[in-house]
Amino acid sequence: MGRKIVAITGTKGKTTVSFLVDQIMQKLEKNTIRVDTTGHFVNNERKSTLEESKDIWGLVPTVCPGRFLWEMKDFTPEERDNTVAVLECAIGCSNMVGTGMRGHDVAIWTNVLQDHLGSTDRLQTRADIADAKEFIFSRLEYNGYAIFNACDDLVCSKLYHVQPTATKVPCVFDMDKVCINLDEHLANGGIAFLVEGAQIYKLSKDGKDFVYDATNLPWTFRGFFKPSMINLCLTIAGVYGVLEGKLPDNLAEILDSIRLDQYGGRLTTLVAKSGTMIIADYAHEKESLVSIGHLAKKLAEERGGKTIGVVRLAYDRTDELIDETGRAVGEAFDSLVVYDKIDGYWRKPKETHHSKFVQEVGRISSLLSAAIKKTNPNVTTILREDEALEYAAKTAGENDVVIFIVNDDVHRSVDWVREKFDADFA
Repeated sequence: MGRKIVAITGTKGKTTVSFLVDQIMQKLEKNTIRVDTTGHFVNNERKSTLEESKDIWGLVPTVCPGRFLWEMKDFTPEERDNTVAVLECAIGCSNMVGTGMRGHDVAIWTNVLQDHLGSTDRLQTRADIADAKEFIFSRLEYNGYAIFNACDDLVCSKLYHVQPTATKVPCVFDMDKVCINLDEHLANGGIAFLVEGAQIYKLSKDGKDFVYDATNLPWTFRGFFKPSMINLCLTIAGVYGVLEGKLPDNLAEILDSIRLDQYGGRLTTLVAKSGTMIIADYAHEKESLVSIGHLAKKLAEERGGKTIGVVRLAYDRTDELIDETGRAVGEAFDSLVVYDKIDGYWRKPKETHHSKFVQEVGRISSLLSAAIKKTNPNVTTILREDEALEYAAKTAGENDVVIFIVNDDVHRSVDWVREKFDADFA
């Protein structure tokens, strides 16, 4: 097979897909190098953190992630040939520093959603974000695999960047929203992966073949949580690309055994001694916040309880985007507690920074709370993350479901959940 490099971009799902591909490759006895928002890992052993990357290079790990391929310097030739590098690529990879490598063998593009809009002069619309992320296709190696969300119009609009000898593998999550000619793709010998409820299928001109049933995979919530199913489908397609058009015979066994990192900030489920369910997640833009709110409502209805959101937004958002996000989030929860990433205690404003956005204690939480109140009056603003969690723990009932949007220090955030709610991992 030889060394493989997998590059993953999109607005949401990158870190989860990176983790899953990495875990599957390890179970297939491959050496792995993984780069995500928190740092980089070799064979699941952490080698650096987000803060170390920022201190040394002035870059987050997912900008120029190819620099971490240096880890292969100590590998033998045989080990290098058995290595899969799984690199999460942020929007900053479209800038001067790029991806830090000549090209990649597998490209995975998850989606283009409303995030970072207005953060720079060049990012004013979703189309601008798609323009900035098209490197994922244009830098794909000549005989590589392009894995893409076939239900995202802007992702599909960039397919012309894929080399003609590369293999295109669409992932489909809603047949009514497919943005390519799927029938033509299949008739020409192409394949696709399809999500139907909790099941994933492989489509070809020969028909529809069952691949995996995710009903019992905890982080899909019996297949109900569509974002998890989308990430799973993209992951399976990514593995198909890494293995050059094959899937492992024991794929189901491997997937059944994988659990998300409890301190990864992705759908970490905890249960308090009182009975309250808490889900800690890194959702950071409108669609993901609304999606996880809908998940909470389904779970709360089954339990006979209500939903509480403990939420925050980053400071690098326009006032208009904060307002739009807040109104949508207000409709997704029964009540909310808003905290601030820049609270003046755990994090103070930087005196000098390279962003056009003002860093001011409590500014974002104030704007977000005001927006939420337009659709939901049941909102409380508490600047400090730990105090916001403490308040939520005191007000939550035994049948309630709490969605907690973690801060940058995910480990600390999750430990606070355990402390304030007297909770442990489910």
